[in-house]
Amino acid sequence: MKYLYLLIVVSMLTACEDVIDLPLKEGPKKLVIDANINWKKGTDGKEQSIRLTQTAGFYENTAPIASGASVKISGNGQETIFTEDGNSGIYKTTNFNPHINEEYTLSIVYNSENFTAKETLKSVTEITDIEQSTESFFGNEAVRVDFYYTDPADEENYYLEEFSTSINYLNSYRVSRDEFINGNENSGFEIDEDLKTGETITFRLHGISKNYHDYLALLLAQTENGGPFGTPPAAVLGNCSNLTKPDENPLGYFKLSEVTEETYTVQ
Repeated sequence: MKYLYLLIVVSMLTACEDVIDLPLKEGPKKLVIDANINWKKGTDGKEQSIRLTQTAGFYENTAPIASGASVKISGNGQETIFTEDGNSGIYKTTNFNPHINEEYTLSIVYNSENFTAKETLKSVTEITDIEQSTESFFGNEAVRVDFYYTDPADEENYYLEEFSTSINYLNSYRVSRDEFINGNENSGFEIDEDLKTGETITFRLHGISKNYHDYLALLLAQTENGGPFGTPPAAVLGNCSNLTKPDENPLGYFKLSEVTEETYTVQ
């Protein structure tokens, strides 16, 4: 008899697994501007790309591309045209001419609307040393790799630390400032119990503006504030504006950085 009762309970539970698609009201699509101009130390920085998409509906798995736009960057007395690669929404150039501390203006025309943003190209210091150690991480032994750099004295600096490893699909990011380390040595580090001998970790240090530091700090805080009691995420507006419809600003950011990079193989 108890087996019959169990069978009835299981049948009742499985019968409640119908998928319900709620009709959600979708707001107007916004342009999303992914304009990260990164000048890697040791290169001429001429090859750059900008990605344009649109906001997606709740049930959409991918962001719709924004194809057919006109994209250019002006600065240092020059104008650089970005040409779309097919119909990909990715706009490329091989003629960008980067200059540290130069202000640049991004101009985009899409669907008869004009978008713009201004930002200054920030420099970055060199990575001076790399050290590997072992630490206890949630009760397990984990590999820690530190990438050291010395902050320039007598100037205000903001940094984006980017880490990528051969074991993770997604990169990790942190932002920092030199408020308490001005003129001193600092390090960005990655610690992971899955890092084994032969795995690689790449560290990229970006020089960024204060405005981008504050924008990204807010964005990262929202993505990390999960759980049942987390604050609901809200749209974080960047430095891009809509000149045609000022009340309908796009999402995303126009950022220019000098970047230094080192790859380390775990010993």
